Amino acid sequence: MAFISCTELDKGGRSISMEVSLLLFINILFLATVNAIVLIVISYRMGTRTYLLGWSLLFYSLFFLVYFLWFHAGWILRFPHFMRTVNPLMFLTAPFFYFYIRNSLFDRNSLVLKDTVHFIPAVLHVLDLMPFYLLSHERKLELAKMFVADPKTLNLYADGFVPTYAVDSFRILLMSAYLAYSLWLMYRYQPNWINPLNREALRHPLSIATFLFVLITFGYFSYHTFWIIEALAGFQLPGLLSFFTWVTLMGIAFLSIYLHLNPEKLYGLERNQMADPPDTLPDSTDLKLDEKATPDAQSKGTIRRINDLLVQKQVFLQQDLKVGDFAAMAGVNSRDLSILIQNEFHKGFRELINHYRVAYAIDKLEEGYLDSRTLDALSRDSGFNSRVTFFNAFKKEMGVSPSEYWSHYQSGENNS
Repeated sequence: MAFISCTELDKGGRSISMEVSLLLFINILFLATVNAIVLIVISYRMGTRTYLLGWSLLFYSLFFLVYFLWFHAGWILRFPHFMRTVNPLMFLTAPFFYFYIRNSLFDRNSLVLKDTVHFIPAVLHVLDLMPFYLLSHERKLELAKMFVADPKTLNLYADGFVPTYAVDSFRILLMSAYLAYSLWLMYRYQPNWINPLNREALRHPLSIATFLFVLITFGYFSYHTFWIIEALAGFQLPGLLSFFTWVTLMGIAFLSIYLHLNPEKLYGLERNQMADPPDTLPDSTDLKLDEKATPDAQSKGTIRRINDLLVQKQVFLQQDLKVGDFAAMAGVNSRDLSILIQNEFHKGFRELINHYRVAYAIDKLEEGYLDSRTLDALSRDSGFNSRVTFFNAFKKEMGVSPSEYWSHYQSGENNS
């Protein structure tokens, strides 16, 4: 993608204004890149799925940051051999955003082997650019001077086997397809999360991230569309190109700011519910499924196995229990299990498991567990893989932290 060049603006006052704009663009994209790296590192450390969102933001911000530094600030003249090296990364932005949406909906944290198929376009683009990569230093320096003078020519002369404008058009269509499919998944499994009239949706991290990615994709798609129109029709559209440049960058900036200001929502291991949490924690047996509500015999059998796994075998005490493992125990695939749990319990898989874990922890607390053990030990014994996860889940269920609950219990106060 080639954004509007300095040479296309009013030459009388462009020096200061364009330098200020360029500095602003670079600062926005640099901070977005740093925030994305921080999100990835913390998410990996805490075992959350938000590292997928971090990778998508990193590829976006790094691509545009490099573009402005290399071609608008002129850095590429020092290192011409680095031209086009980050282009394949843009084929990964949409897949990683899709992974984030999918894993959030189906309560997964990791990728599987078959997900590597989504990386094929990026690999093919690397192969496509091999003729360009193999150009001599002299030829690349000559092209670099041309691109710095007018960055829009990058889309005309930096070809591999396939013309650059064709590759960019395919990439944008592919990004739009990923985004459309992600929205369809949300509409099918969590329609409230994309309902603009739902107040909770306006505060839900998945909804906000989705809206901002729609904005980024819209800006990028619109810029490229008008660039093609300008190139084919032969007339200039600097105002529109500048506007959609800002739309794209503001989408990246707002997403970066949101990630920075709301780490507790995005780093937390638990997927937030759209409905308010209950005021009291019912006994674990209150969540037994109503078998009469599901007429299908096979579903009834699955329901009985789920009850047995949770109530009798207490598999929720296993740390790092994954939906795939639980589904295998219940004799059903992960997708059907998630749908069944949502329909019957009105909870996601992770919320259901953590409900039982919190109930188990409360039983232990009231038995005097903390008289001789620590909260860290209690979190592990209850099935949580970290103290942070335990505190988040406990407070979500009970409205107070475990230590506050224990203090109230000792003083005889009603924690309900």
